[in-house]
Amino acid sequence: MVVLCRQDGGAQAARKGAGVAGERSRVGKPVGELVAGALDPVVRKRGLARAELFGWWPDIVGEAYAAWTLPERIRWPRGGGAATLVVKCDPSVALQLSYELEPIRQRLNSYFGHSAVGAVRIVQHPVRLAAPARPVPNPPDPEKMAVLERRLAGAEEGLRGSLVALGRLVLARS
Repeated sequence: MVVLCRQDGGAQAARKGAGVAGERSRVGKPVGELVAGALDPVVRKRGLARAELFGWWPDIVGEAYAAWTLPERIRWPRGGGAATLVVKCDPSVALQLSYELEPIRQRLNSYFGHSAVGAVRIVQHPVRLAAPARPVPNPPDPEKMAVLERRLAGAEEGLRGSLVALGRLVLARS
């Protein structure tokens, strides 16, 4: 079956030699595609071109800055020309980000496909995004843990407990 999608969101299914021209297809659309279209008018009020910019933001600024920055708005000049992107940035990384503005501007323009952004302005404001989940360390090798506990058998109980906990973390990373 071949599915032809129209701009108005409808779909037309056609089979070679059979099928009804107005029949709707049962092919689903990705949720991101549906949500982006619904959010575009809301995002456009903030001066941003598309809601997809938020999805591509980690690729544009890089993983090091993705959790600490957000695109706030794009200010378009009245007479036309290149816009200014206003980026909300956590104060702890604002200085580092200021040295990376030109590569970010270039990646942003490659995202848009033309020189849409002429400048990037940083607004320092706390940004709290969900922290990435910490990986669960692998359990340490039982033989190595037994060796560690034998070596620490003569230590005081409080010190021994702390050293065993530290050894467990070190062995889990090795």
